[in-house]
Amino acid sequence: MSLEITVIDIDVMLNACETAAMKRPRFEGNRGFYVAVGRRIAKARTGRLTQEALAQKATLTRTSIVNIEKGRQQILLHTVVEIAQALAIPVTDLLPEGETLENLLRSKSPKGRSLKRSQAVELKR
Repeated sequence: MSLEITVIDIDVMLNACETAAMKRPRFEGNRGFYVAVGRRIAKARTGRLTQEALAQKATLTRTSIVNIEKGRQQILLHTVVEIAQALAIPVTDLLPEGETLENLLRSKSPKGRSLKRSQAVELKR
């Protein structure tokens, strides 16, 4: 069996790579938020659980925990809840608040900042 790559195959692969690359700037714009969340997770975990133990409780891999704590991996809302439950802390303890949240949202539009603030207030309730 021979491996044949056609121009069409290469175009399809390049388009897929370009699409993935186009999504990256959105993550970069929110990177500070994910770094802050990751630091809070690491701080809450330290002295309680190892990364491996937290990963098992939250049904993740240890590599995912490492990447989340370093802010390299975006996390879904249900994952944040599972991590908080595994650490036996309120979800709000893992989210930046007050001044920190304001700084993380500086690059957002006024409407986006307002929405994020209202979501943060709802989570605290």
